[in-house]
Amino acid sequence: MGLFPHEKVNRERQAHIPAEHSASKTDARVSRADEHEERAAGAQKTPREGTEAADRQQRITPGMRARFSPSEHIRRRAEFQRVYEHGVRANGRYLTVFLLARGHPEGRLGIAATRKLGGAVERNRAKRLIREVFRRNKIAPGFDVVVVPKREVLDASLTTIEAEYRQTVGQSLRRQARAGRN
Repeated sequence: MGLFPHEKVNRERQAHIPAEHSASKTDARVSRADEHEERAAGAQKTPREGTEAADRQQRITPGMRARFSPSEHIRRRAEFQRVYEHGVRANGRYLTVFLLARGHPEGRLGIAATRKLGGAVERNRAKRLIREVFRRNKIAPGFDVVVVPKREVLDASLTTIEAEYRQTVGQSLRRQARAGRN
């Protein structure tokens, strides 16, 4: 056994005392030849333009850097309630979608991931997937969209969720148009 509690003992009963580390050099991360070098201007790639699908939906290509901006979020409880009460509902295997027309040209997304979905890790994963689908498929401009994910969304791939989102939002848009005519 070792002389001190912090020492480790190997099989031959010899004490193993960790070696002391030598003092590190200052600015050890950057070599002297490159320490003042800066990145060349214009070295970043420019984002490509999005493509328009046959159904006139703007799809974001992988090279584009579209963001899910704060103005596209539904955050307040009253806004969620308004969409639930006055909007059109469409059910799918992975998602339930509520849709309500809005006076602004930009669409907004709200996600209601309840504890029935699972713990915090599962709820956050479902929300990330849905935000990514919304970001890539701007198919409801001028509408508030509230998505309630179901437990099955956690086992589905992004492309499957994306296809269902497009289908359920399309259903909701058709229902909304019929309700607007009547």
